Amino acid sequence: MQKSTGSLTAPAAQSEGLAGRRFAKAKPIAARLGICTRTLFRWADAGMIARHKINARVVLFDEAEVAALIDSARIG
Repeated sequence: MQKSTGSLTAPAAQSEGLAGRRFAKAKPIAARLGICTRTLFRWADAGMIARHKINARVVLFDEAEVAALIDSARIG
């Protein structure tokens, strides 16, 4: 069993896909995009973006994933 050093570390298999990705709460992302936080949660409920639940009260979204969804929905 590994000794805890006070920082969060994930096993290599889980962290490979998360390396370099930026996560944020719904409120700052929504404010930056000019949308309602509820819109982000609706998109997550519909399976359009993934929500990453950290604990009972904290949900994070991948900023690049949200940006990609918005870019793909643009009418050009």
